[in-house]
Amino acid sequence: MRIRTLAPLALALTVACGEPATDDAAMTDDMAEAMPDAEAAMTEITDYWQTHFNMGHGSMVASKYAEDAILWGSSGAMLYGREAIGAGLQARIDAEGSQIAIHPGETMGFGDQLVARGHYVLTGEVDGRAATNSGYYMALADNTDGEWSLKGMVSNLDTPDQTMSAGEMMEQTEGMGGDLIQASGDYFVTHYNMGHASMVADTYTEDAVAMMAGEPAREGRAAVEEGLQAMFDAGVTFTGMTAWSAHDLDEGHVAGVGTYGTEGPDGAGGGHFAALYARGEDGSLMLHWLLTGAHPGM
Repeated sequence: MRIRTLAPLALALTVACGEPATDDAAMTDDMAEAMPDAEAAMTEITDYWQTHFNMGHGSMVASKYAEDAILWGSSGAMLYGREAIGAGLQARIDAEGSQIAIHPGETMGFGDQLVARGHYVLTGEVDGRAATNSGYYMALADNTDGEWSLKGMVSNLDTPDQTMSAGEMMEQTEGMGGDLIQASGDYFVTHYNMGHASMVADTYTEDAVAMMAGEPAREGRAAVEEGLQAMFDAGVTFTGMTAWSAHDLDEGHVAGVGTYGTEGPDGAGGGHFAALYARGEDGSLMLHWLLTGAHPGM
């Protein structure tokens, strides 16, 4: 399977570009105290997810999702709601005898919410031969009455050539209110298309992590600017960014997801994104983590 990417396209996706702040948002004492609990909660979720997926229990994996959760897969297929997620996971398990290895990365806690990122490797069989897919994920979870449940999980593929099916594209459900980050995306599109790579890069935190479709993760603002400039020099422009959903995690952080479109020498492209934003001292949004997925056939 060939996943079409516009590397280093994903460095730019979801760039939460309000006016650049002078300093990155600092971690609060409350956040630091919440981290151990958040990490333990996410470890429990990912261990359960991996164990029951590998046992073929799609509905049990889905039981860790909230009733109104979303699972936005690497193909661009969006599953909305616990029942649809369970059915989709079971179909994936049954199709290729899939087994998954989840490698958690960083987790950040915000009281009764957490955001996490990591990497996964999916193995199975295609036409009788061993096959592998891999990529990154971002997850959002809520604590309700002492029970943690996933509100959303978004994933991508980290190499352009993957041997397993990524699932079929599905019509997306109606957005749930992304106004909080829409203006930032509009700012990005305007200034990127004007060739202002450094201005766009300045809206990332200094230690930003970019998990781009078709590439290993990149870290740091300098890598972001380099990628933005290379993409612009290659003739890629943005046709738009559309925020699908976004909400405040606390006074200093925002989570959001959405879609983007591009035009370039190879034609039209696009995909989906998930992002964690930090507020600068002036209240502007800065991109701290981003994950981007390229939709096949776009």
